[in-house]
Amino acid sequence: MATEADVIIVGAGLSGLMAAHTLIKAGKEPLILEADQRVGGRILTEVIDGIPFELGAQWIGDTHYRMQALAEELAVPIYEQWEEGESSYQVLSEDVIREDEFYSRNAAAMKQVEQTLAAIDAMAQTVPADRPWDAPQALQWDRVTAGWWLDEQGLDPVARELLEICIVGILAVPTTEVSLLTMLYNIATCGVGAELYAESEGGAQTKRFAGGSSEIPNKLAEKVGRDRIVFGAFVQTIEHSPDSVTVTVRGGQQYRAKQVIVAIAPTLAGRITYDPPLSGKRDQMTQRIPQAHAVKVFAVYDEPFWRAEGLNGQLISSVGPARMSNDTCVPGNDAGIILAFLEGPQAREFGRLPKEELHAKVVEELTLHFGPKAAKPISVVSGEWSERPFTRGCYNANFNTHGWTDFGQTLAPPIGSIKWAATETANEWSAYMEGANEAGERAAKEVLESLD
Repeated sequence: MATEADVIIVGAGLSGLMAAHTLIKAGKEPLILEADQRVGGRILTEVIDGIPFELGAQWIGDTHYRMQALAEELAVPIYEQWEEGESSYQVLSEDVIREDEFYSRNAAAMKQVEQTLAAIDAMAQTVPADRPWDAPQALQWDRVTAGWWLDEQGLDPVARELLEICIVGILAVPTTEVSLLTMLYNIATCGVGAELYAESEGGAQTKRFAGGSSEIPNKLAEKVGRDRIVFGAFVQTIEHSPDSVTVTVRGGQQYRAKQVIVAIAPTLAGRITYDPPLSGKRDQMTQRIPQAHAVKVFAVYDEPFWRAEGLNGQLISSVGPARMSNDTCVPGNDAGIILAFLEGPQAREFGRLPKEELHAKVVEELTLHFGPKAAKPISVVSGEWSERPFTRGCYNANFNTHGWTDFGQTLAPPIGSIKWAATETANEWSAYMEGANEAGERAAKEVLESLD
């Protein structure tokens, strides 16, 4: 026997929950089918010994107005990311040096970084966030990789390495695996230019949620109503006509509705069987936008000792295993917590190690940057998106060369009774929680227009 609703939503991540929230406000009855046993998708907070560890999405930025409004609606407090103090650098050198000295030693390279980011900003301003394939130089920029373009700029090796570290920190893949247009789109959709590559005012990593990011989807699920969410519902088939859908999950249970919103990453949406089949171009698109790779490792100490030493807990390294880190201490808890971020190549290389070996290598690196006190953490906690069967990758997904110009037009537009959400389909802040929020609202509005 099939269960019926006005709209079926595939996925109880932030996009799916926001779509449901928007539909309920409009008087429609949604039903969410979630393959996992929890809500949140790529948002995952695990509380261990009273400390919330963000194993998934963690930050919002100053211009993430949707997320700030949602947090206010759900009564989830927001606090500022700790930034006070100097960062620690080890870039193409055996020396580990503090920020001021690094900038002094590499003044010429830093000038090149500034000039290159300004050039990237100028190019990105010509890229429409909702139609990147229409940029005046879209074809030219989509046929070369971002890495190739950076290599062609004649940069000082330190400048080139810093740019790689910063960009991989956002895209979570090497710059040689994404087209130049993809990198520029990433800037255009966020609207903050080079600040995207900073954790400073105006960037994307300036604020956090009290209690952990999972407070948002958990409280949103309560508002939507958990009776509207079916857990363990792994969607296998979507049969669709212009005015109806039948969704079949593993085990054979069927659900019927007038519309369906597929609110999972495009590569996962491509694993669903559609009847009748979607266009070959749409299917080819989902084969060309893989999820990126990231690993998070948290080292926990008695106290944030680095703050008293004038450090902010951030490292920038070309050595690894982590190429960046952050102070992720929690207000109201005395523990000192440093998050080491492994993204792209480092996540692939070191993420294969046994957990104990990975933790040891990260602690060794933290000791190099923050001194002997970093060698003795109370505990180490780690998490990796790609090992989770219902995410299979981290916060980002990226087109390689020719992806946007040949296939990008099929990423977000509805196909009859099927609408698409997930952060990758957003026109603002794609790859962030803000983008997931925007995509869910947009897909719900497309449904409402279809039902009118």
